Amino acid sequence: MGDSSLRQRSAAPGERRMFRDPAGREPAVPPEAAEPSPRAQVTTAAGLSLLAGIWLIIAPFVLGYGDGDPYWNDIVFGALVAVISLGQMLAGARYAWLSWLNMLIGAWVFASAFWLDASGRASWNDAILGVIVFLLGAAGAARSTVGGR
Repeated sequence: MGDSSLRQRSAAPGERRMFRDPAGREPAVPPEAAEPSPRAQVTTAAGLSLLAGIWLIIAPFVLGYGDGDPYWNDIVFGALVAVISLGQMLAGARYAWLSWLNMLIGAWVFASAFWLDASGRASWNDAILGVIVFLLGAAGAARSTVGGR
């Protein structure tokens, strides 16, 4: 009369069989289940970039930019970030150049914070969002070139 938790049953087709360790430890997680795929990582980075692009579009209205602040810079480049990120979400890790393009736009938004913006509110917003878009683009580019699919 053995322990019922140690009984083995036959696995259904396509099902993985897990065996309980006699010491009672949990079975090890297979390495492929431990880390998300490169496609999932690129899609996540692109999704966050999409949100950053949407924020750039609406920030002049939400934050109430002053008269000297360039509304159109944030709106145009926010729309570009959003469209590129949406394309990257649909394409997955196949097109690393989309991430590089977002990195370039992030660098421009960061630089424009010190060059174009007149108010502190607009400058801080653009500096922070420029860094965020740049880093998310770098994360997507890193996973795109490694993953390939």
